Amino acid sequence: MIKGKLVTAVLLVAACLMMILPGRAQHRNAGAVFNRPVELKLQATARRLFKSYDREYPKQAFYTENFYPVGWSKNGNFAYYVEPVDEACGCYFAKLFILDLKTDKVLWKFEHDGDSIDEDRKAGKPYSFITLWRANQKLFSDKLREYGIEPQGRATLLTFPASYGGDMLTADLKTQERESLDEDARIYGIVGKLTLQLNSKRSGKKTVLDYSYKQGEALPLYVGTVGYLKSPFEPRIAVILMEIFRGWEGPPNTGNVKISGASLATGFK
Repeated sequence: MIKGKLVTAVLLVAACLMMILPGRAQHRNAGAVFNRPVELKLQATARRLFKSYDREYPKQAFYTENFYPVGWSKNGNFAYYVEPVDEACGCYFAKLFILDLKTDKVLWKFEHDGDSIDEDRKAGKPYSFITLWRANQKLFSDKLREYGIEPQGRATLLTFPASYGGDMLTADLKTQERESLDEDARIYGIVGKLTLQLNSKRSGKKTVLDYSYKQGEALPLYVGTVGYLKSPFEPRIAVILMEIFRGWEGPPNTGNVKISGASLATGFK
């Protein structure tokens, strides 16, 4: 009888712990602070893959913005931080994006346009990755948690073809020139539309990006596919495209990251 009561008591204590501990764990996660992410270098891979750019724009070097994957959510969100190229300004620029990879919609964006780094330093304002992240760590952490982002740590850049469940998938990016551009305008940018298709050897194909640059929006000279990152939670990838824009005063040109999400498992026809 005593033994039975003891077993019952133990079971009741275990049940209470199971109810309490997840709540405590959730509370800890709710207050978790995101540390600075680690850079994923894209420059060498982009230069190696963009052979057609070299043919179209010989001797026009380009520099890519710095890219820092932050993390993923379990429902298809992806966060990343970029540092645009500083074209002889001596300023610090940065952006933080939280993106829904199911729709490519920007859920939240933070943008920092610094003045002179020396002036910002003297004024006690953020002037670098370290100082900007430190000044906004609570804001960044709150927003990242709000959208379910979990930190990734060091990321690995993968290149196509991608493999999933015994299938092989390739990415086909097509660019279309903006119509009615005169010769003077063409030196500043020509790409008017992007179409990115994912081809499955087993299941068919699907279009994952169909984007037209708006009137008045700067046009890139060239757009290419650098590679992709894979979600740790689901068969979903973030395809990394690079838009190359003419430099402020001409070459060297600048490469901006553009992300498009895609499921590896569904949507093929």
